[in-house]
Amino acid sequence: MPRRTLPGREVEIDDSGFLVDSLAWTPEIAEQMARESGLEELSPRHWRVLLCCREAAAREGHSPDLCAVVRLAGLPILELHRLFRQRPFELMTKIAGLPKPPQCNHEP
Repeated sequence: MPRRTLPGREVEIDDSGFLVDSLAWTPEIAEQMARESGLEELSPRHWRVLLCCREAAAREGHSPDLCAVVRLAGLPILELHRLFRQRPFELMTKIAGLPKPPQCNHEP
C-alpha cells in the first residue's frame, strides 16, 4: 500500500486515497483530505456528519450506510449532497478516515 505524509504523520492509504488504518485519523488529516477533495472549509455540519460516521463505525465495526448517516446526523440526504457534492457517501467516509465502503468500489 502507498504511504504519504498528511499533517503530522505518515499514513498508509489505499489506491483510492482512503486511510488503511482509521486509528491514524486526526481532525487535521480530515481538513487536508477535504481541501484535496475541493472542500475549502469543514463547517460544523460537515463535522457533525464526519463524527457520526466515525462513532457509528466504532460501534458497528464498519462504515455506516448512507441511510444510517442521514438518521444519525439528522440531516436530509439533499443536505449531504450539498455538503459533500457528487459522491457524498464516498467523500464523507474518506474524510472521516474510514475504509472505502464496498458499495463505493466503482471506477472513477
